[in-house]
Amino acid sequence: MIRNNIVITGVSTGIGRASLDLFHKNGYHIYGSVRKKSDADRLTKIYSDRFTPLIFDVQNHVDVLKASKIVFDECDHLTALINNAGIVVPGPLQHVSEENFEEQLDVNVKSMRRITNLFLPLLGAHLDYKYNPGRIINISSISGLFSSPFNGSYSISKHAVESMTDVYRRELRQFGIKVIAIEPGPIKTKIWQKNLNKMGAYEKTDYFNILQKADKIILNTEKNALPVERVSKVILKCATIKSPKARYIIHKNRFIFKLLAFYLPDFIADWLVHKSLTKANKHRPI
Repeated sequence: MIRNNIVITGVSTGIGRASLDLFHKNGYHIYGSVRKKSDADRLTKIYSDRFTPLIFDVQNHVDVLKASKIVFDECDHLTALINNAGIVVPGPLQHVSEENFEEQLDVNVKSMRRITNLFLPLLGAHLDYKYNPGRIINISSISGLFSSPFNGSYSISKHAVESMTDVYRRELRQFGIKVIAIEPGPIKTKIWQKNLNKMGAYEKTDYFNILQKADKIILNTEKNALPVERVSKVILKCATIKSPKARYIIHKNRFIFKLLAFYLPDFIADWLVHKSLTKANKHRPI
């Protein structure tokens, strides 16, 4: 029997951890990336079989290559690659430092491309591949479809992920490799807590009258967020069904979001976003 091997980046928490758990329950062998050895040890105790930790920071090319050798040494094919690792750099685009902006793009975009290219041979990107073609599932965001102010660096990175997903899907079609974008809205992960108290760095800017309400907006957004299991179930579906769609929006108010992102004229969408920012007490997150 052929073993189902998958690689998931960023499995220590959030969507990655929920995906690790669900795929493990469904009999997959998971190669999951973490940045800390302590996380690797913790997860290995929980998943004593069919889990191999890969310890690397996606920005560290040397460690990524070293960890990938484990995968290449142990298996000759992958059922799926799930590109999940990512960060959020909040703040007004005018004042986000060059260093932080570069880090946002490197983690969310450049590293995704490097890791994808690294594992393409195991997914079937050559004409003499003897297994069923693998799949690439990129964790994007609704921010890759609709740009929110003061979240610009993240939105730019996720728009790039959307484009990269489309390009790979069309380039890899000849090999039968399906490439899918998952586009979650607000999801209950630690990313919200990590972004509390971040806007104080912009206290001396002309944006701070709006930014000082940011923590209230973040807490309200977290309260209305969907559980991570909603996303992991869609990821498993994309890895298993015969003909997955090119993209999946996962949102509590999917119809309203699609109306705002795709159908309303820009000047109306801009007005609605501005009103939501200037009325923080009544803010309803996109």
